[in-house]
This record gives sequence, structure tokens and C-alpha cells, in this order.
Amino acid sequence: RKGKQKDPVEEAKQYMEKHLAEEVSLEEVAEFIGLNPSYFSQLFKQNTQETFVQYRTRRRMEKAKKLLAETNDKISYVAEQAGYSHFSFFAKMFKKYSGLSPQEYRKNFQG
Repeated sequence: RKGKQKDPVEEAKQYMEKHLAEEVSLEEVAEFIGLNPSYFSQLFKQNTQETFVQYRTRRRMEKAKKLLAETNDKISYVAEQAGYSHFSFFAKMFKKYSGLSPQEYRKNFQG
């Protein structure tokens, strides 16, 4: 691992957090921390009880919820900040994750 002493999963989480608004792949994160992608995938799952994609989606949805509750930013902008370039896909994922549309969620917190 190129002589690094940090916990690779924590390092991966920090990297993902910094790049949440971008399309970050498992391969990209694995390369960043210096691990083989399939080994990294297994290690990540063992340490977090979530797959890479599940973790990334959950973090993106948490970020979107926070932005919807705390800002008046356009929902399309919130979607971008949470890493979704297609609004309709974001809206569908948000509803699946939270049970509410982004508009309904915001109304509940700001209404």
C-alpha cells in the first residue's frame, strides 16, 4: 500500500466525502488509496456493512436532506451538490430513500 499507515476504509470515506458531488467510482477510490479494486470492495463491505454504492448513495442522500432543510437553493442545485447530474434520477432516488419527494421533504422542514 505504498507505505501508508492510515486505515484504508477511513481514507476512502474521507476521499468520497470530499468528492461527493462528483461521479466517484470504486476503481478511482481504490486507486487513490493504493488497493486493488476487488480487494477494496470486500474490505469496504466488511468494515461498513454497506457496499461502496450503498454507502455513496446514503451519504449523498444525507447531504441532499441537509441542503433541502437548511437552504433555499433550487432543488436542481441540491441534486448537483449531492452528485446527481440528472434531476429526475435524483428525485426518484430521494423518494425511494426518504419516502418523500425533495419538495415534500423541504416543505416538512421549512413549512
